[in-house]
Amino acid sequence: MRVTGIIAECNPLHDGHRYLIKEARERTCADYIVIALSGDYVQRGAPSILSREARTDALLSAGADLVVELPLYAACSGADYFARGAVALLENLGVVTDLAFGSESGDTDSLMEVSRRLNDESDQFRAALRDGLREGLSYPSARASAMEDTDLPSTPNDLLGTEYLKALLRSGSSIRPLAIERTRCAGATQIRSEMIASRQKSDPFLCRDDFSDLLLHALFGAGSTEALTGYLDVSADLAGRIMKELPGFTAFSNFCAAVKTRNYTYTRVSRALLHILLGITSGTMQFFDTEHSLCGWIRPIGFRREAAPLIRSITASCDVPFLDKLSRAKDTMPEELYKVLEKELQAEFLYDLMAARRTGVRAVPAFSKPLLIKG
Repeated sequence: MRVTGIIAECNPLHDGHRYLIKEARERTCADYIVIALSGDYVQRGAPSILSREARTDALLSAGADLVVELPLYAACSGADYFARGAVALLENLGVVTDLAFGSESGDTDSLMEVSRRLNDESDQFRAALRDGLREGLSYPSARASAMEDTDLPSTPNDLLGTEYLKALLRSGSSIRPLAIERTRCAGATQIRSEMIASRQKSDPFLCRDDFSDLLLHALFGAGSTEALTGYLDVSADLAGRIMKELPGFTAFSNFCAAVKTRNYTYTRVSRALLHILLGITSGTMQFFDTEHSLCGWIRPIGFRREAAPLIRSITASCDVPFLDKLSRAKDTMPEELYKVLEKELQAEFLYDLMAARRTGVRAVPAFSKPLLIKG
């Protein structure tokens, strides 16, 4: 059985995603396509514009067979955590044979060569990266400087692709990677902007600024620079900037712009602020990473009815709890790991509550949500 995994935010679905699914199935001769999908919060440090369920429904209509959720702690973190968490999820399913990803170059071999060199020179790279940051370079500039002799890709999808490949290499995975050259189409950023600009009161589309009051409450509640440094991605220097700019807070997006500097990009600041809002701490991330490799469970969101044989294969071979029924989670997981899952479920319910304020449709707690089954 050939099962091809795709890692996606689908925020929202566009023609590029449809093309990737189609090409991945054809080029890998896949019997099934599995999507590892970011949940209600995404890597750029923001809520997804549509819920995990709405995006899953769109993906299943576009040809995916199964959609599973990338755990929150990986989904809204930097590229390294994001890639390692997603690859670990696909590995733990126990059935994935291939990984397809969008790429500006479409050159799997070249990206793999770069990834091997980065892994081989990881200690040297980290030292050079630290030096660049100390010199006042932004993170992207410091990273580029640290990798100047590595022929590092300059485009975002190839850069993320190298992170997937590094994760595969580090884990000794047998999953076969395939870079698929991206097709030209309207991108997610443009589509999101148009959706937010034209949204009506009843539209469920969410953005950072819908969470502004919650962020202000979280920042005010922290009370000190020292308290803020306990959250993931919040250094002492960044915490100091956050507290300095707090008196001028007006909205989530404006605050990101006020806090950002040459050293801290808008996205990095936004991620840090989202971690504060959701209570995502460095200590919990360290536990989740070192003890569970960023994947302590797998939560299916939806699947096509024709994929029932795939689900049976996964339940027989999955290396971590396959939580098709959340009611089983507490009995099948260690207590500390279950607390991490609870944090994810709380964040999910918060997202649904904010969407409910727009639509007037009552939010449903995660434990009461049925799996989405199509076909």
